[in-house]
Amino acid sequence: MGIEPEQGTKEDDKEDTTMAYVITDECVSCGTCEAECPSEAISQGDEHYVIDPDACVDCGTCADACPTEAIKPE
Repeated sequence: MGIEPEQGTKEDDKEDTTMAYVITDECVSCGTCEAECPSEAISQGDEHYVIDPDACVDCGTCADACPTEAIKPE
């Protein structure tokens, strides 16, 4: 009659669509964010750079590096 362990894992608690940062239309496609991203989560999209939510580690390096302040916390 011991205590049962909690079901699930930390991974179960993580929302699949949550991302801390988004690149807005203010992006001028200079590539600074892509070069600074430690997890290589940023790439050129159709209209401007985009962040891959599966690769992003939410460190904020891209937002700090962006010269036009186009990367905002979501």
